Amino acid sequence: MNYRHSPLSVQGTPPLRGAPRPGDRLPDAAVSLGGASRRLHELLAGPGVHLLLQRDAAPPPPQVVTGSQVSVLRLANSPGRGLVRVRPDGHVGFQCGADDPAGLTDWLALIGVASHPVRV
Repeated sequence: MNYRHSPLSVQGTPPLRGAPRPGDRLPDAAVSLGGASRRLHELLAGPGVHLLLQRDAAPPPPQVVTGSQVSVLRLANSPGRGLVRVRPDGHVGFQCGADDPAGLTDWLALIGVASHPVRV
């Protein structure tokens, strides 16, 4: 089952090729964070919204949320400048293949997550 037609499933610009589409369940995979290999679903097991950054992605803009509701993970073994925002239910809510701060901020507003400064 997917939620591709949900208003909470938003495609940023440009699309992130080779990644699950907004509304798809995020598959599990081995990922590298700072040299250590971990399972993606293990890292996302906590509650909240998760922002997955590819290795060369720009840090999130200051208006993007962090804190107890949101985690930011940079995937060292995923080359590129894209990002994937994962909803608490494990489905992709937003993804894009490059820096799209306006699209990301709009999606966060859509799901009702308040903005706070980011410290990455």
